[in-house]
Amino acid sequence: ASEDHKRRPTLRHQTNPSMSSAANQHWPQPGLKTAAGTHYLLKGPKDGRIVLCIHGIGAYSACFDKLAAALVNEGYQVLQYDLMGRGWSDAATDNVHYDGAGHVDQLHQLLTDLKLHDQPKDIIAHSMGGALAALYLDAHPSTHPSKLVLLSPAGLMKPGLIKPLRALSCMHGLIKEVLKSGQEGAWKQVFVVKKGDNFEAMMQMQRDQLHNNPHSFDAFFQSALHFPLYGIDEQASRVSKLPLSTLIMWGKQDQAVPMKPSLSRWEQHFAQSVQTEVWDKAGHGFFLEQPERAATSIIGFLEGPGA
Repeated sequence: ASEDHKRRPTLRHQTNPSMSSAANQHWPQPGLKTAAGTHYLLKGPKDGRIVLCIHGIGAYSACFDKLAAALVNEGYQVLQYDLMGRGWSDAATDNVHYDGAGHVDQLHQLLTDLKLHDQPKDIIAHSMGGALAALYLDAHPSTHPSKLVLLSPAGLMKPGLIKPLRALSCMHGLIKEVLKSGQEGAWKQVFVVKKGDNFEAMMQMQRDQLHNNPHSFDAFFQSALHFPLYGIDEQASRVSKLPLSTLIMWGKQDQAVPMKPSLSRWEQHFAQSVQTEVWDKAGHGFFLEQPERAATSIIGFLEGPGA
């Protein structure tokens, strides 16, 4: 682990009063909560191989529900959890904890609390969750899985507008309000085909979070300011040397984390152990657009050579 991680205190959370009051009657918590405030669901047979699911910057654990159901049906034990401030997890006490080390701390504490840190496991991670998976494996290589599935992972993307956003600290209040007012439009960009049951379910899932968890947008915004969404080349390079097999999947029309040049950068690091699968006419949420197809590909990979 890096010196930075050795110096970091265990992440502490603040209780969100509105999420433990009447609001929760309309948005009931589906899983359990650790003493540190992390909401999680552990599904499937207790003797099943563990699959850890890590969601992206503005989503929450529910985005993996369909994939988790398919995995459980195949005998896996699936751990879904909410990043701090998202879903039903408590918000961080300080905005700085929305950085890479803070998110790594949260995941490490969760796995430790559930006594799963040292158990064999595979990881499926989407978007910012992909970058977080790499940071976590770099900080805690002893927990390496045999299989890593990255779905449109952030971490090696071009800085784009993120860099100037971080520099304009005097404008953060205004920028935050503008972004919040445009959430519906941003969610729609996750799908290429903006209609149908899967699209409507995703939109409603995001509305439920925004309306019932007042900290969710703050968590998204602070993560955009502090989390390493780009520039994790050193960590990715070290993780690529761990004994694991990797599947990288991408939607060709991804606008949130564009496939070019990110995919080629991941492939360069994981050249010896990577499989790639690119979907045409699919966006950042390709596994939400076509959940059955995604489950088939992922389960096939998990059960293939190296498992």
